[in-house]
Amino acid sequence: MAGRALVKPEIVLNSNLNDASVALLEEHYTCHKLYDAEDRDALLAQVKDDVRALVTSGFRGFDRALVEALPNLEMISIWGAGLQAADLDVVKEKGIILTNTPDNSRIAVADLAMALLLSVARQCAEGDRFVKSGDWASTSFDEQGIGLYEKTCGIVSLGTIGRAVAQRAASFDMDVIYYGPNKKDDVAYRYFDDLLDMAKSSDFLMVCCPELPETRGLITDEIIRALGSDGILVNVGRGICVDEEALIVALEEKAIGGAGLDVYQTEPDIPERLRALDNAVLVPHVGTGTRDIRNIRKEMCLKNLQAFFAGEPVPAAVYVP
Repeated sequence: MAGRALVKPEIVLNSNLNDASVALLEEHYTCHKLYDAEDRDALLAQVKDDVRALVTSGFRGFDRALVEALPNLEMISIWGAGLQAADLDVVKEKGIILTNTPDNSRIAVADLAMALLLSVARQCAEGDRFVKSGDWASTSFDEQGIGLYEKTCGIVSLGTIGRAVAQRAASFDMDVIYYGPNKKDDVAYRYFDDLLDMAKSSDFLMVCCPELPETRGLITDEIIRALGSDGILVNVGRGICVDEEALIVALEEKAIGGAGLDVYQTEPDIPERLRALDNAVLVPHVGTGTRDIRNIRKEMCLKNLQAFFAGEPVPAAVYVP
């Protein structure tokens, strides 16, 4: 007699991770896609008694209301390393296991930071548009870019991402300086305890800070304009760290040379004035979006879930009651 088919455990997906990751999870679990539901409350009410695990992205996270809508929830797996959108208080209060997918995302983010800097400094986007326009045969490309050699690169927050950016900037023979709450004794880069002073000393300002109460609006109009007419601002940290309206005005007025942005205040709704600027290179929050990183994340997300459902220690624990 044929054995009974195994019933897949049921999980809720709070975020559309990517097709490959969702497909992998669907091989092992019955996935209730909250992000795709026409009526989220109705779906939660339908599945709440059977769901023990929730999967979400670091960007989307989870709040108290979602956790409380799933009374039998025992485990949350964050696809990504970020905890900024996670309600850690409710996790601890209810004794829920929390995991994430630590990876080498700092490397991918730092690579993108340099790509954005080079794109703006060497006017790659303008050159791309010029060649594709077909005008090269009849006119010349007169734009003059800025070299990186012996320029000063100011890094806002020398954390894991900031350090990776600093290493790359140094390899371009730039003078690396940094600002943060504390001086790092294990690096030789020059430290500034005043952000405005560092901006005045910088050709390029690389914003690498996380979203914290003290970093909200950290990059003010005064700091942006301190970079000067050839200065470039790159933000691979968090959109909320930069006064976006002040940045747009400075770019419109050519008060700075340009900006390269991966993050924004109201993603994915980007102001039309920002999208219209030729001196800004914009990418859609893809700092960690390499195939390498995504493969690591989907495998670790699955391992966390498999360990939980098997009653084994989860490999990438953030909190275990």
